[in-house]
Parts: sequence; C-alpha cells; structure tokens
Amino acid sequence: MKNYLIGGLICLVAALVFGIKPVQRAINEATNRGTLRGAETCMDYSESELLALEAIKATCVQSFQKRLYGNDYATGRAGPRMDQRTVGWGGILENKTPDHVTTWIRISVSIFDVGGTEREFFAETPIWIDPLSEAEFQVQLPELEREQLDDIEFCDHEDEARTACMTWGVTEVMGLTI
Repeated sequence: MKNYLIGGLICLVAALVFGIKPVQRAINEATNRGTLRGAETCMDYSESELLALEAIKATCVQSFQKRLYGNDYATGRAGPRMDQRTVGWGGILENKTPDHVTTWIRISVSIFDVGGTEREFFAETPIWIDPLSEAEFQVQLPELEREQLDDIEFCDHEDEARTACMTWGVTEVMGLTI
C-alpha cells in the first residue's frame, strides 16, 4: 500500500511539473506496450494538423508492436513477382490467431542450386492483418536476380536434400495483442 501511495505522489508531482499529456504518454508506454490499446492511445495523443492519420498510425504501431512467436501468426501462399527492374515476392498471408493483429513480417526466400548450396534472401514489410483474416503483401528482393529463378520450381516439403529448387517462409512476425 505504501508503494502505491508513493507511486501516486510521484505521478502527481510529475503531472504538475511536466503537464498531464507527457505523463499520460509515459504511463501508456509503460503499461500498454505490445497492445492494440497502447497504439490507439498513442494515436489519440498524437493529434497533428501536419501529419496524415496513416503516418501517425504507422508510427504508433511501430512503437508499440512486439515480437510474436509461433508458426500460426502469419502463413500463406506467395511466389516471385517480376518487375522490369527488380524481383519481388508477394502473395497472401493469413493471421490464424483470434487475439493478435499482425503488423510486420520478415520473409526469407531460399534458392538451392543443383549442388544443393543455399542462397538466402530476406525482406521485411509493415502489414496489417486483423485476427482470423488475411492480407496481400509484396516485398522487393533487390539482391535476387531474375536469372536465378529461371527454370526453378518450388521444393517438395518432403525433400531433405534440396537441389535446383526454391522455398520461402515467414521468419519473424510482430504484432499487437487485442
């Protein structure tokens, strides 16, 4: 009880010295990290005449998102997307969880040559996938060249010795708890 009283007095003094909004922001950041509520509250505090609502949302989501663990946070189907200049990767991802919003992903694309040597390429992108929903994504892989994908198929999941094929997967996922 004594600690709560001291904490309350410190908050009251800080509110009087710095103002209410900075103290509310600090409390929000400390208590709501990783939650949708924290990002929403951040947006409420970030009213700006100069910034677009989407820019404020992106900043608040990036500040409050947390790393998610498990294989079901973002799964889906995707493949190479050829542009005139670069190679991209895109498709549809599904969020199979009922209690998280997926906000950021990192994907890995692996190309295996005929000798079985693997070259791995990474890309990351912000994304918004509501719980139990899906969304399209596309990323650029500037290090990957078109010629590396010529006449190459996806690897079979059962193959242990992968040769002359490609695979991909979501390696990291960040999001917000509802």
